[in-house]
Amino acid sequence: MVRQHKSELERVVQALEREDPKRNAAAVEKALGERSPVAYGEWKDETPNLRSRLRAVQRWRSGSRGRGGSSQPHLFPYLWPVGERQRKEVEPEFSASPVLASGSWRIFLYNCSPEVVRDVRVTLDQVEIDYAPSILVGRFVELHWQRIDGIRSAFLAEGGDRTSRHTLAADFVIAKGTRQARIGGEMTLDTTQGWVYFGSLDGRKRELE
Repeated sequence: MVRQHKSELERVVQALEREDPKRNAAAVEKALGERSPVAYGEWKDETPNLRSRLRAVQRWRSGSRGRGGSSQPHLFPYLWPVGERQRKEVEPEFSASPVLASGSWRIFLYNCSPEVVRDVRVTLDQVEIDYAPSILVGRFVELHWQRIDGIRSAFLAEGGDRTSRHTLAADFVIAKGTRQARIGGEMTLDTTQGWVYFGSLDGRKRELE
């Protein structure tokens, strides 16, 4: 089975999960054949045992890719960190700073998903910096990284490294409060340009502007 077809099935399963978290595995498996017949047909040929297919569906529903499951929340592409200019591209009425820099001194989490995310808890370098009860579709919340003394003091020190990397994680709830999700990765800070880059743990990367 080609990887593209497997990834397609995983995406469809997670879309079905968002639509109706109470749908059982058998119903999800049946819906796969309707929504993605080519990928499903190849998968069914390679996995003729129904129970094996249902077990795979359950893994994909929870975001686990391994055979034995995973205790870690799945990295859904629901929230994404952006800079001031990137926010203004989405929200023209936003007043971005006139200071020119390749990065951004302010960072926002953008809800780029098709649903409201709830109970958002954000940590930077394992220190909780922000909490939001909910973030509406297409909306933003600011991350107050200045609350971490170690990062703030880096700007006051003379000499030293110009860039540093910091671990960002945001845990949140999706599917009408029934599923836990997370985005995590590494933020790059340039002491002369601001936050310049984010690399997600699942391989997605983007510059911050």
